Amino acid sequence: MHSDLVKAADLIGVELSALEEASKTSQRLLSQFRQVLKKEFSNNPPDGLEKTDIVFLGSIAREEASFQSDCDYYVLQHGAPPETTRRLITSAEKIRETFGSGQPGGQGVFGNIVVAANLYESIGLELDSNANMTRRVLLLSESKPVTEGKAHAEVIDHILSRYCADYLPPIRAKSSSAKVPRYLLNDLVRYWRTMAVDFGTKRWRTGDSHLRLAKLRITRKVLFAGPLATVLFAEQDIDTNEKLQSYLKKSLAAPPLAQIAKHVDSMSQKSQKAMKILLQNYDQFIGILSGDKREVLKGIKGDSKSQEELREQCRKIGDKIQSSLEQIFFEDPLLKKSFRKYSVF
Repeated sequence: MHSDLVKAADLIGVELSALEEASKTSQRLLSQFRQVLKKEFSNNPPDGLEKTDIVFLGSIAREEASFQSDCDYYVLQHGAPPETTRRLITSAEKIRETFGSGQPGGQGVFGNIVVAANLYESIGLELDSNANMTRRVLLLSESKPVTEGKAHAEVIDHILSRYCADYLPPIRAKSSSAKVPRYLLNDLVRYWRTMAVDFGTKRWRTGDSHLRLAKLRITRKVLFAGPLATVLFAEQDIDTNEKLQSYLKKSLAAPPLAQIAKHVDSMSQKSQKAMKILLQNYDQFIGILSGDKREVLKGIKGDSKSQEELREQCRKIGDKIQSSLEQIFFEDPLLKKSFRKYSVF
């Protein structure tokens, strides 16, 4: 489990047993995939492997996975021969099926080849489709490479360079006081709103999905709140814009929940209580996703009474997480001023 989560849990006195187990499971899954790929490529390595990566996203990258989790990934193409990217995506699918991991999410966002340049050259305007924007934001906020990782790191650098360009020469001096990067913040908000709107469309077309709704209100909301906290803390955590890109790269590499918990020792007593409630309830939901209750929430197992009881439990978890986030972002002196200044207008 990430060190910032461990520190926060120790400080406010909360056990995170489900998150600890999910972190171990995530590390095991990543390690197993890496070992199989290394063995498969050892005798006949693909050409230009350093120019492409298989990138895992979702719960595995957030260190929240169970063996029932979907396997969300894409092959990041950054100049490798087409034969190499085809081989990587074929290998990734074969390994996913071997381990019995869930299929990548729908709509073609995952399980495909992604041209890296689109992620940093097409930010905004017509070419920046919902799929492109989603892949970019998730690359920053919840991604782990299972191959060499060179392309993954380079593409993140290029994306952050775009987002930070307004705060460096020739627009501002390197030594100018650090600012909240509005360019990145606006894209984070755009991603969260798009995700919420897309959920509404999916529910309209396919009917109620209680698991999807619970994820939107809990894990997806924290996926947005974590990077948002990182961006809003920029003015406090660094002194000059020269440090902005490296600060963002290091901070965004942590799981979203850890990004919120990072400053718990500087929060007010009321916000520390809110953080405790947030962590307890998030841990409880990860426990639900990691066990048989996941199938009950899907409506696959259990009778109607047990299904409704679990749905009500998840509604209460979502309400408590919402209230906790409101206290931390709206009321705590650490964040409320910058949140009010930057997050809406």
